[in-house]
Amino acid sequence: MYEFFFPILFRIANRFPWLVRIVSRITWLRRFISDAFINWQAYSTNPRPRPFSLASSYTTWQSLTDKSFTGRHLAEAEGDQNLPDMQRVVDLWRRKENKEIPSVDTSILFAFFAQWFTDSFLRTDFRDRRKNTSNHEIDLCQIYGLREEITHYLRLKKDGKLKSQIIGGEIFPPYLFNVEETTTGNWVFADKEFEKLHPREVLDFVFSNVPEERLKRVFAAGLEHGNSSVGYTIMNTVMLREHNRICDLLKEAYPKWDDERLFQTARNIMVVLLIKVVLADYVSRFTQFGFTLDPSPDLAERQRWYRTNWISLEFNLLYRWHSMVPESYRVGNQSYPLDAFRNNTPLVIQHGIGRLITAASMQRAGRIGLHNTHDYFFYPLPIADDNRSVMERSIAMGRQARLRPFNDYREAFSMPRLRSFEELTEDNELQRELKDLYNDRIDDLEWQVGIFAEDHDEGFSLGRLMVRMVGYDAFTHALTNPLVSIYVHNEKTFSKVGQSVIEETSSLADIVKRNVRDSDTVLASFNTSVQ
Repeated sequence: MYEFFFPILFRIANRFPWLVRIVSRITWLRRFISDAFINWQAYSTNPRPRPFSLASSYTTWQSLTDKSFTGRHLAEAEGDQNLPDMQRVVDLWRRKENKEIPSVDTSILFAFFAQWFTDSFLRTDFRDRRKNTSNHEIDLCQIYGLREEITHYLRLKKDGKLKSQIIGGEIFPPYLFNVEETTTGNWVFADKEFEKLHPREVLDFVFSNVPEERLKRVFAAGLEHGNSSVGYTIMNTVMLREHNRICDLLKEAYPKWDDERLFQTARNIMVVLLIKVVLADYVSRFTQFGFTLDPSPDLAERQRWYRTNWISLEFNLLYRWHSMVPESYRVGNQSYPLDAFRNNTPLVIQHGIGRLITAASMQRAGRIGLHNTHDYFFYPLPIADDNRSVMERSIAMGRQARLRPFNDYREAFSMPRLRSFEELTEDNELQRELKDLYNDRIDDLEWQVGIFAEDHDEGFSLGRLMVRMVGYDAFTHALTNPLVSIYVHNEKTFSKVGQSVIEETSSLADIVKRNVRDSDTVLASFNTSVQ
């Protein structure tokens, strides 16, 4: 039923946005549609536990229980795959003549948020690419760290707050290094505890080729890539400010609470705020549905898909949305190339959080698809003895895992198998390229190529199978978080004040506007058409 109902509903929503606004105001109807949409995606394939992971090519106890190995949706492909030349496949992602194909109306802020959000759980272990370093949860480890000892180093240990600093009258994360004493060849940490945040060999790689003036001013963060882009720094800063703001509210309301209770309660509130943003703002952008998802409180726990999350390799690889990275990022009258908004916290301080978020909300990101990826991702990026590019590593990961073909994944996610490349895309030139690469056999098309080659339906910003797979993993990830369980999600966990903060937050813009100057003029939107 849903296969017919929702496509019709999407067309109606795109043509009559006023009707969506009316429906959104009716609580029972909003929740009915939300529940139905979520279940449509979450039941599209078999629920966890999955019988396979990268621990083994067949089912073992380790493959069922050891979450240090990345999961997988389908078993390995059997027999000889007869795959085309690696470099020819990698070249399918290159921008032609460095010409960026912009999205319809998806903003750079969405691209910034996507990188920041997914970095917290899509974490490949570079020493063994079958493994990951993820907690497999939405846990805001971007500002709290992956382990409690890292959280301890980032805490102020007073009033429940995280460590911070004031620059130009505004709150920012603390500097990782001593600005006056640090040089490229001599790192002096600003806080002795910061030296234990991340392994030195990891930071050596992350900060390789970062100019000294930028290196001096990188911020301390929960994850090693916390300074990797202007967008990452923006999001970390906004979330740190919100955490400390909530601590002030809690301290005023509950003066007898100690530092520990203030911190833990604020962190619980923050994680739920992020989940609300993901459901209300982020996931809806995949379909441009214009509808705020508001599932019934007990929806998840009534479903068979309510199982502990385990990040899969397919989820990791389909999120390689490098095509969203623009050729340049415009702030006012200035235009910054990619190198200028990578590892550049001084740029954030120079322009301020509000101005950068507004600029990112007004500029379109690149369209997700083939032939639209920035040259940077094709440059050699040495890791140990591996000198391949980001794109080469991505394709190689799928091939080494012997992922099954594109049509097998369509079938596994309750979609009909395609019979030709003409059904995959209306782009005649791309059809010819793919037919040549795969000998005109649609059943031989690699999954990674197919999900980026597939046409976007009207009103969608992703291909059909990618929408289905993202929806499945996003909903079964977010809604199985322990903090949104009906037994945990209550005033005892968050306090009356915390519950109020949660209830009054329905979008990223709500959090941003509470934590920037001139909030009335700041625009924070994943949709460039919302001005």
